[in-house]
Amino acid sequence: MSRVELKMPSYGMADTESVVTAWLREPGEQVAEGEPVVSIDTAKTEVTLESPAGGVLGPHLFDVDAEVSTGAVLTWVDEAGE
Repeated sequence: MSRVELKMPSYGMADTESVVTAWLREPGEQVAEGEPVVSIDTAKTEVTLESPAGGVLGPHLFDVDAEVSTGAVLTWVDEAGE
């Protein structure tokens, strides 16, 4: 089984953190690659981040309303054995 991390992206040089506004899927749920998982609010816009792989969603590592630094791991997806 492999693990694929979902990290807080950067949307510009001045963008050093964003806010988690909503979790759209719960830990332990099956998710498909490209499925919306979490909404974030950047300095410029609200964005929905998608699952980087298909598998089982890991824990929410940040609560709603948390300010999260660019590059921090938000959660991960455990892929089924290849």
